[in-house]
Amino acid sequence: MLQKLPYSKVVEKAVLELIRGGVSVRQICPAISHLNDAPKSLSTLYKWYGTAIEAERAKINAAVGARVIDQALYGDVQDGITFKSQELFLRSKGGWSPQNTVNEVDQVVDPEVDEAAADTLMNLLGFNKDDDEGV
Repeated sequence: MLQKLPYSKVVEKAVLELIRGGVSVRQICPAISHLNDAPKSLSTLYKWYGTAIEAERAKINAAVGARVIDQALYGDVQDGITFKSQELFLRSKGGWSPQNTVNEVDQVVDPEVDEAAADTLMNLLGFNKDDDEGV
């Protein structure tokens, strides 16, 4: 009968360092295979170290999230270029999207002088609305 794999603090430390480095879980098993008592499969890795992996990911997400929120609240301009932290935060947490933004356009042509496209076309075709003769 196979002997049960023991929990190892050495393996846990290596797994958490790899998580902090952004290594995917799929790549962790081969990376720690040289360690004693290292799991050989993803299911065993998750069984023994899944809680620690998720806790470390939560810490990383909290740290990055806090940084993005700070930049969104207090500005994040560097070298005259505004970063996208405000947009990222509003898209992910505020339900905002650029398609929902109303863009106001300054009217360049005086509305009194402006004529509709249909009126222009009618005039070009020789149908003048000011003529009393009618069409």
